[in-house]
Amino acid sequence: MRTDRIILVSIVVVLAAAAIVAAPKFFGRGEAMETPAPPVRSGQVSLLVVGIEGLELSIVERLAAEGRLPNLSRLMSEGALLSFDSLGKDVDARIQWTSLVTGMKPENQGIGGLTPSGRGDMVRASLVPESRTVDTIWTMLSGDGETVGVIGWPATWPVEEVNGLMVGPHMQYVLERLHDAEMTQGVYPPSALDSIDPLMKRGDSVKRRDLAPFLNPAAELGLEALTGQNYLVLSESVAQDRSLTDVALIAVDGHDVTNLLVFLGGLNAVSQRFWHYMDPEPLREGIVLTTDVELFDAMAEVLEDVIDNYYVFIDRLVGELSALAGDGATVAVVADHGYVGPHVNEMGRVKIGYDMHSDRGLLLLVGPRVRPGSRADDGELIDVAPTIIAA
Repeated sequence: MRTDRIILVSIVVVLAAAAIVAAPKFFGRGEAMETPAPPVRSGQVSLLVVGIEGLELSIVERLAAEGRLPNLSRLMSEGALLSFDSLGKDVDARIQWTSLVTGMKPENQGIGGLTPSGRGDMVRASLVPESRTVDTIWTMLSGDGETVGVIGWPATWPVEEVNGLMVGPHMQYVLERLHDAEMTQGVYPPSALDSIDPLMKRGDSVKRRDLAPFLNPAAELGLEALTGQNYLVLSESVAQDRSLTDVALIAVDGHDVTNLLVFLGGLNAVSQRFWHYMDPEPLREGIVLTTDVELFDAMAEVLEDVIDNYYVFIDRLVGELSALAGDGATVAVVADHGYVGPHVNEMGRVKIGYDMHSDRGLLLLVGPRVRPGSRADDGELIDVAPTIIAA
């Protein structure tokens, strides 16, 4: 469909771009972590942006048709959908997610570009906030006196001063805390650390029995399939997305945040780890020993639904977050890339994990200036920030 049908604000995208330059326990909020978050007053947020790394539209549409994603289904029915070209699978995620909130290409935003060294030659800029040379959605809003919450967004460590609350990426936070680092680098204002820290849980706080709902209950192997990387990836992903959602909820209640940006990265890790169990044939064909085939088939039987069930988990988190949106709020769900699944390269090798990324991202946008049901498929990643700002 034509791009000019996606939203009523499409004609001001270029102007905005110029402006931007100048259930189980773990499904319930905090319960798996044994640190319940305080009750949250709903309907306070005027802008909600949920970043979901690796959200694949074809899976969303399939599960929505099956009635398993009520919250994303509602947003899709009420909003517009933009599919866009990413910066490419070889570009660091921290650069991609920075461009998503600046509306600028890497060479023009600092992060991902070049900067003069002490010797005067040009070197790659560090992927930290200090390298950024342009505004983001949150710096624009904060500079205008709006309260903002930025929770877990890539390339935000150490955190920067905002009018509201900023919490750094979950993985960085957990690693720094593990090594007794100065945790005020992960939370602004520092006075919020005492309330934030108990909610930022490690993967080992999620036990194998808590993860049983992600598995096929009829499979013979059962929880024995969740060992090694299978357990680590799934438990850490659940801990990350649950923690950051809990932090986002108290950002609204405890810090009066009215503009909220939250990053959920667990789906990407889960997709990379478990996709070949959902789509086993390409990998199965490369297995030679009969015993290996039998083991792989047993693993696939119990793990084939992990990704679908994780989408259901993400949908519940999106429902909790979208409940914060007030009347007339703008809600955006954005993904930097999707997935194409396992494939065989020119050398006959099956490529899985990172190599399954697609070069297409998506923006689902709902709000009073958005035309429901409209869709455009010819966008670019740098269109996302100005479109959200315009809306």
